Amino acid sequence: MLNLMKLEMKRVNTRGMLLTFLLINGGIIGLFLLVCLDAEAAAEFYSSTSHLMLLIEVFVMAAFVIYASVLLSTLIIDEFKNKTITVLYMYSIERRKILMAKLLIVSGITFFSFLISSVLVYYSLYFLNSLIELTPVTLTFVLSLKDMAHLLLTAIATTGISLIPLFFGMMKYSVPATITSSVLLIAVLSSVLNSGVNLFTFIGIPITLGIIGFTIAYLVIKKAVRKDF
Repeated sequence: MLNLMKLEMKRVNTRGMLLTFLLINGGIIGLFLLVCLDAEAAAEFYSSTSHLMLLIEVFVMAAFVIYASVLLSTLIIDEFKNKTITVLYMYSIERRKILMAKLLIVSGITFFSFLISSVLVYYSLYFLNSLIELTPVTLTFVLSLKDMAHLLLTAIATTGISLIPLFFGMMKYSVPATITSSVLLIAVLSSVLNSGVNLFTFIGIPITLGIIGFTIAYLVIKKAVRKDF
C-alpha cells in the first residue's frame, strides 16, 4: 500500500501543492487582518480564543475541501474519464488497493493541511495581535483541551466531507461536477442562519457529513472491485 501511495504521490505536483498551501494560509490571514479595519467587526471576530478558532476552522475547511476536490479530479475522476485506470487494472494489483491508495493520499493531505493551517493561522494572528493589538481581547498562547479536541474532530470531519464530491464526480466522470459540488457544499455549510450562526457551528452536522463522505468512499471502492464504472 505504501509503495502504491508513493507512486501516486509522484502524480501530485508537490511544489504546486506547497504553493497552494502557502497561498491559502496567506489569504486567510489577510482576510482576518482586513476585518481589523472595522473596529466593530474586529471585536466580534476576536471576541474570544474559542470563537476565533471556530472562524479559522470554517475558512480552512472551506479552502481544503475545495482543494481536495481538485486532487480527487486529478487522481481519480480523470483516470476513469480517460480510461487510463484500466491500465492500472492490468497489473496484478487489487483494484481495491489502487483506489484505497488514491483516497488515502487525498484524505491524508486534507487532514494534515487542515490541522497545520488552523494552528498556523491562529498563532500568526496571536503574534500579530501581540505586536499591533488587533483586538483588546487577549488571545491565549496555549489552546484549551476543548479547543484542541474540537480542532481534531473537525479535522476528521473535514477529511470525510472532502470525499463527498467524489459521489457527484463519479456519476459521469465529470471534473466540473466534482469541483462545483465541493463549492456548493461549502456554501451551504457556511451559510448564515437567522440566529447569526452557520451550520458549521453545530459540530454534529460536519461529523454527520464526514461519515457520509467516508461511506461514499467505501461504496466507490466496493463498486470498483465488482465492475468497471
